[in-house]
Amino acid sequence: MTKLSSRDEALQIIETFDALPTKRKIEIFRDLSPEAREELVEIASRPWEIVRAVSEEELYFTIKTLGQERAPALVAMTTGAQLRHLIDMDVWRHDVFTPKAASDWIEIIATIGEEKVLQLLQVADPELIVLILNCLVRVSVRNPDIDHLEEQDEFPWFTLDSIFFVEFLGAVPANLIKSFLGTLFQWNPEYYYTIIQQIVAGVDPATVERALKWAQARLADKGFPDFEEALEIYRPAKRETVIRGSRDSYYPDDETEERPEKLLVYPLAIPDIRTLFKRSLDLVDDADEKHRLSMELAHLANKVMIADVKDPGSTNELLSSIKKVSGYINIALEEITGSDLKQAVRIIRANHMEILFRRGYTLILELQTMARKFVRLSAGGVENLGYPLTSITKGLLSKRPVFIEAAASGPKAREFETLTDIETIRLLITRTTFEQNWVSL
Repeated sequence: MTKLSSRDEALQIIETFDALPTKRKIEIFRDLSPEAREELVEIASRPWEIVRAVSEEELYFTIKTLGQERAPALVAMTTGAQLRHLIDMDVWRHDVFTPKAASDWIEIIATIGEEKVLQLLQVADPELIVLILNCLVRVSVRNPDIDHLEEQDEFPWFTLDSIFFVEFLGAVPANLIKSFLGTLFQWNPEYYYTIIQQIVAGVDPATVERALKWAQARLADKGFPDFEEALEIYRPAKRETVIRGSRDSYYPDDETEERPEKLLVYPLAIPDIRTLFKRSLDLVDDADEKHRLSMELAHLANKVMIADVKDPGSTNELLSSIKKVSGYINIALEEITGSDLKQAVRIIRANHMEILFRRGYTLILELQTMARKFVRLSAGGVENLGYPLTSITKGLLSKRPVFIEAAASGPKAREFETLTDIETIRLLITRTTFEQNWVSL
C-alpha cells in the first residue's frame, strides 16, 4: 500500500474498501505484500473476517516475513487452527523441541490477553502445554504434614491454591506467566492440576514423543513428511513419465472435491518472472488449477526443506526451497517444450509438479555423471582443473548440486534455474575434454 496524500483521501479509500463484499476484501488482501497486509488490517473494519479466511500456511508466511515482534495484531485475530499451525511450525526443529520459540509464542499470546490464551488451551495438545510451561517455571509442592506457615519462606511466593508454588525462570515476564496460569486454573482446574503435576514429576521422553507425534501428524497434512518419504522427491524420472497434455487436459487428484476458499498465494508469486515456468503459471486462469498448482508447489518446497535438512520455520529457507523447486521445474519444461510457452502451459496443467521437479533434477544428475567421468580423465583431479572449472565442478558434485557463477568477488553458488545452466557446464566439460585429448595425440 502506498502512502496517502491526505487524511480525506485515506478515509475515502478505507470507506470504499469497507463497503466491498467480504470475498472481494479477501482477494485484495491475498494480492498484497505481507507489509501491506499488516497496514490493511490496521485500518479495515472487521479485519478478523479477512485474517480468518486466509490459509494457515499463508498466514504463517505473512507473520514470519513481518517478524514476530509485529505479529500480535494478526495473531489476535487467528482461528484456533491457524494459531496451532503457527506454533507447530515454530517450536520443533528437526524433531527437537525448542524452548526459545515456545517462550516467544507464549509471550505473544499472553500479551494479547485471556481470550487468546483460552483459544490456545482449547486447541493445543496437553503434552505441548506441559513442554512449554516446563521451560518457563519450576513447581514445588507444599508438604501437607508440615505447617504451611513454617515452610512458606522456603517456597517461591506465587501460588493459586497454597499447594503448588511456582517459580518463574525468566524466559517470559512473570506477570504474563501468572496471567496464563490464572486463566488455565479458572477455565479448568482439573486440567491445571494435571499439567502442574506432570511438571512436578518431571517431563519424561514419552511426553515429548507424544507431543512431537501430534505435531508431525498435522504437519504431514501440510506437505511435511518424514525424512525417508521426503527423499522420494530426488528419485530420477525419465522424460517419458511427463504427460505432454492436450489443450484442455487437467487432472486433479480428486475431481469431486470442492476447492477450498483459502487459496495459497506465495508459492505462485515467488518464481522468477523471466522463467518459462512463471510465465506459464501466469497464463493459468482456472481457479481450481491455480489452487492445485499452489498447493503442490508449497508441499514440494516443504519436502525439499525436510530432505535437505533445512529449517521449516525459516522464511528464508522456505523462499529458497520454492525457488529451487521452481528452477528444477523450469529446467524440465525447457527440455521438453524447447521454451514453447503454450506447450508449457499444457504440461503444467497435465502433470503433478513433483514429476516435473524430479525430471529437472534427473537432468542435473545426468550432468553429474558426465562430470565424474570428466574428473576421472583429468590429471590431478578436481583441484587441478583451474578457474572456473574447479569451483563449478565442486558445486555440481556436491550432495545437493548447485550452480557456481563466476563473479568479480569470487565464485557464487545458487540453485540450477534454467537449461542454459546445464548446457553451460556440459559445454565446458566437453570442450575441456576435447582439448585434453587433442593435446595427448
